[in-house]
This record gives sequence, C-alpha cells and structure tokens, in this order.
Amino acid sequence: MTLERKRSSRRSRREGHHPAKKRRPANRCKTCCRKFTAFMFSHVGLCGLVVGYSIMGAFAFRALEAPYEEEKASEVIEMREQTVKRLWDITCNYNVLYRENWTRTVTSEIEDFQSALIAAVRDGYDGKGVEAGQQWSFSGAFLYSLTVITTIGYGNIAAKTNWGKVVTILYAIIGIPLMFLYLTNIGDLLAKSFKYLYRRLCGCKPEDGRQRRRHPEHYRVHHIVLQENAPNSHGSLDPSLPSKFATPHSTEEEVKMEAIPDDLSEEGDYGKSRANVPITLCLALITGYICGGAFLFSLWEGWNYLDGAYFCFVTLSTIGFGDLVPGDTVVSDTTGSQEKLVICSLYVLGGMALIAMCFNLVQEEVIFKMRNLGKRLGIVNDSDDSDD
Repeated sequence: MTLERKRSSRRSRREGHHPAKKRRPANRCKTCCRKFTAFMFSHVGLCGLVVGYSIMGAFAFRALEAPYEEEKASEVIEMREQTVKRLWDITCNYNVLYRENWTRTVTSEIEDFQSALIAAVRDGYDGKGVEAGQQWSFSGAFLYSLTVITTIGYGNIAAKTNWGKVVTILYAIIGIPLMFLYLTNIGDLLAKSFKYLYRRLCGCKPEDGRQRRRHPEHYRVHHIVLQENAPNSHGSLDPSLPSKFATPHSTEEEVKMEAIPDDLSEEGDYGKSRANVPITLCLALITGYICGGAFLFSLWEGWNYLDGAYFCFVTLSTIGFGDLVPGDTVVSDTTGSQEKLVICSLYVLGGMALIAMCFNLVQEEVIFKMRNLGKRLGIVNDSDDSDD
C-alpha cells in the first residue's frame, strides 16, 4: 500500500496536480473599514464629515451650556424681583417721604442691582428670560460649533461651564485640522472644475494640449528613425526611406527638419493652449459672493448694505471681530430660524470653499507668471520647467 501511494504521488507530481492549498478566509471587517475610510476622506465624505461633526458639536454644547443658561436667567429674574420688593419696603418704611433720604437709599439699592447684573452678563446672561428663547438653542449651538472649527470665533456666544470649555478645546483640536482638510480637497476640486469650464468657454481644445505634450516624444522617434536611415558612405540614402526625403542633395540635417511636421516643430505652440483663470476673475467671484451675502443679511438683520458687506468680509476672512453677528434672528428667532440657520451655515462653508478655490487659481497664475519672468531674465531654463 505504501508503494502504491508513493507511485500515485509521483504520478500526480509529474502530471502537475498539486494538492490544493487552503485559502485563508478574507477579512471582511478590514476590507469594509478600508472602504469606509477611503469614502470618508473623499470629497463627498469630507463634506458630510464636516456637517456631521458640526451637528454632533451642536448637540454636545447645547447639553452642556443650556442648563447653565437657564439657571443664570432664573437667578437674574429672582434678583430683579427681590430688588423691586426691597424698593417697596424702603418706600413703606418712610411714613413721611423725605426726598433726600429715599433717593440715597434707593440709589444704593440700584447700584447693587447693577453690579450683580453685570456679573451675571459676564457669566453668560444675555438679557432674555427663560421663555423668551435661549442663546444656546440648537441653531445657536450649531453656529458656535461652526465658528470654532472655522476659527472665526465671533465671541458673542462662548462656553461658560468648565466642561464646556474642556469640550471646546478637544472639539477644536480635532475640528480645525478636519476643516483645513475639507478646504484643501474641496478647493482643489472646485479649482479644477472651474478651470475646465473656463477652458471650454474660452474655446481651448483639450486634444491640442495632448498633441503638444506628445511633441518631445515624436521628435525623439523621428530623430532615431532618420539617424538609422541616414546617408551611407557613398552619400545616398537608404532605399527604405520614403521617396519624399530621398533627394540627391539631401543631408542628414535637412532630412531631420523635413521629417518633423510643421505644427509640432514650432516651439511657440507650447503656451498657446494654456488658459489659466485670470486673477481679476477670481477677485470678481469673491466680490460678487460678498455682495450677495451683504444683501441677504441686510434683509434678515435690519443692517444697512455696508454693514452687511463688512460682516460678510470679516466672516469669510475668518477675522471675526464680533461687533456684528447674526444673532438677533438666526439664534433667537423662533419663526423660520432653522431655515435661516441652514442658509447661514451653507453661506459660510461655501464661501470658505470659494476662497480656497480662488487661492489655488491665483497661486497657479502667480507661479506661471514668475516662471515666465525667470525665463526672460535667464534665471529659469526650459529644462527646469520640463522637469517640474
């Protein structure tokens, strides 16, 4: 039996039959995680990630800061009622009203109330009652989380509790790099898309650019072929060469020039199909976006047009002074506040993406002009440009 098994194993080896190896089962969990990570860092995934991260921050900050705001508003209301009661007691204590004594006592009481009220405002009280609408509503918390990761930071609304401050630090550590990654990817995508549309509108054909990119390769191929078909020692060309090059007085240099087509031999054609977006067009896009936002916020907030344009510029440039903020209606208004919140948030995200796109386009245009200047001055060679 052992000899038969050995013979059968030898036959199977000769015939090429190998024992089937057991395959390891594919790790589906790793594959799914890899695909999910790739999707989350794509263009669509980054947009959803930024919006989802802002919504998560809105729920977290509202849960941490809203109870403190309600508590502080209740304290101020109670303090005001106690002050009114003490003023009435002061009035009742004087059987005969002496103006100087009553005024001196009431003034002291009002000064104490003012000091306590200022301390409450510093702790987060915004002058509204509990039933009048909270500053840390969902819309206000969402706007706060968005201003944190965009580094705008108006300052009109801020975390007052200890846990709120700690969560703000951790939220910003993760959110700010995520926002920069979003602006980098979306700005690059928008720049490529806008450049493609600009080239189509300008009438530049993409195939012209491909022909020009193939120009050095064609030149090299023609050069090699013509060197192989160069005149022999007797001064005559090889019979395999085409008849239009086989002239009796042709030299090697003349054949090389004739073999290259005219449209590919012109060195000046390299820069003709280039259609970079002008800097003035980028500035016009940003100006139009700011003017549109100024008209929108001037209607919502009751500002004049200059204040609306000033607010839009300060917001999109991430300066964020905080003197003008969309807080009167977007944060505290109960009618239509969610729709205004969506439009305001989309305006900020879209505007920052537009600025990132224009920055990429302007950067490319400046680099191109600086290279041309370097070529004219002799600082940059054509070989350096081709290597880049």
